[in-house]
Amino acid sequence: MSDEAPIRLYRAFVAQDPATAIKVIEGARSGGTPQAQLFDALFAPALALLGAAWAAGEVDEVTFTQAAVVAEQITSFVTPPPVTGDTGVTVLIGCMHKDRHAVVKNIVAAALKEAGNRVVDLGVDVRPAEYLEKVEETGARIVIVCAEIMQTARAVGRVRDMLRTAGHDDVVLLVAGGPFEADPDIAKQAGANGVLRGAESAIRLVARVASDRLGAAS
Repeated sequence: MSDEAPIRLYRAFVAQDPATAIKVIEGARSGGTPQAQLFDALFAPALALLGAAWAAGEVDEVTFTQAAVVAEQITSFVTPPPVTGDTGVTVLIGCMHKDRHAVVKNIVAAALKEAGNRVVDLGVDVRPAEYLEKVEETGARIVIVCAEIMQTARAVGRVRDMLRTAGHDDVVLLVAGGPFEADPDIAKQAGANGVLRGAESAIRLVARVASDRLGAAS
């Protein structure tokens, strides 16, 4: 795959051109990039470029949102191949309160579901109390909080605080999104146990957590 492929994909997002975006992905696949690596090697870098451009003021909020819609439309083309079997592991995932940028959440949720996990998608703009409510309702011991805005990323610590106050110190809190990848200290300050850096990363980390810390099921 060409080093310029993520740049071309980013430009297709900004141009609101899903057809070209699909061509870039298909080109990477025909060039030898395995389906399981398309998200981490191509899609995630393109999203990182989009996030950096928005943070730097090179694209406005409207363009960013429209580009994210295009990215979401083509997520099925970069989702890792399915893995059969039910792991028995329940994972809660959502976007932090006041954050509606759902692209990474949707792809991570799809990848984890295809890998056999029981994924409960809480959607976007999820308040800390809603995570706690679902933890107690489902018995899940893995929670993934996504955030693409610095303000919402820094607020993820409220989820950990609420879980701890309710006596759920055993819940594993994972985070995903550009701010956490750019500055790992934000994840540490939030009390997160790890940062997801792509679809494959999410599958591997959730499987490791389930094996090392949760036993057979969560």
